Amino acid sequence: MSITTPQGTPRLRAIRYQEGEFALEGLDAPTPQGQVKMERFALKSLSLANLFRWAASLTTPGQPPSPDQMLGLFRVLEGAEIKGVVSPYKNTRQLVTIDTISLNWGQLVGSIPSKANLVVKMVAPTDPANPTQLPLTMAGIDKLAINLDLGAAWTESSGALALAPATIDLGNLAKAQARLALANVPRGVFTADPVQAMSQAGQIEAGAIELSLRDSGVVDLLVAQFSRMQNVSRDAARGAIVEMIRAQGEKIAAANPDAKTAVDAIAGFVETSGQTLTIKLTPLGKVPMLQLLGALNSEPIVALAQFRIEASTGL
Repeated sequence: MSITTPQGTPRLRAIRYQEGEFALEGLDAPTPQGQVKMERFALKSLSLANLFRWAASLTTPGQPPSPDQMLGLFRVLEGAEIKGVVSPYKNTRQLVTIDTISLNWGQLVGSIPSKANLVVKMVAPTDPANPTQLPLTMAGIDKLAINLDLGAAWTESSGALALAPATIDLGNLAKAQARLALANVPRGVFTADPVQAMSQAGQIEAGAIELSLRDSGVVDLLVAQFSRMQNVSRDAARGAIVEMIRAQGEKIAAANPDAKTAVDAIAGFVETSGQTLTIKLTPLGKVPMLQLLGALNSEPIVALAQFRIEASTGL
């Protein structure tokens, strides 16, 4: 399929619907910034019958669709995927390339998925005009390779909600991983009614949390930025950062000796590049999640005192 437009001729190689999957393949289209190419866009496990029923449910005369009706889209399909995208970045000669963006969900409770997974693999250029990316561009980093894998699943029999895997790999900067568990998560929290969801959320308890950060260049980047800001050598900048972290640890130690262990590990992580920092938090008893979030905003040291804290670094 091709269409003639003033900007050029966009082409689409194929439109497929097979075994519940609807896909567009081989898109090649002009834009004011340049040519955009996409190898594949697919909607997974799409039921046309359910799609028509869902669309019909949205057309009540004189009434906008309710949140629950809108969320009915989750019953129509089970995911979406984009592959092989090459697109111009703003008005530059650089390109954004997307290997894969894949989102899947399932295990519905009413209209709400209680299981989901997001995978992103892409490379994006850094923007010298963006102040937040200035440390990257000044360090000579002209692109970021992003590899993201996030998954969450709720088990009704145990009431546990686990965030795993949760990984983000930023190419030549760092790789972060997290494991988070919530306990006593009731079925009633999966609802489009925010009032009901909040009333049920009071039952949720925090579980074990494990965080790890692998340094692939981010520490040297932070040291270089601090060095420029303070107009000192990089060795002096690194030493100053480490001293500031350790001084903060001394203040925290009076309230929570375990927290000082984590601060010391962070200081060691900055002191030697290329390490992996691991922090584990284990609840000392029942820790209501809403209370914990409130305490983290007002008194983070008191909030952390409800956990046993373990921290380590290693090459």
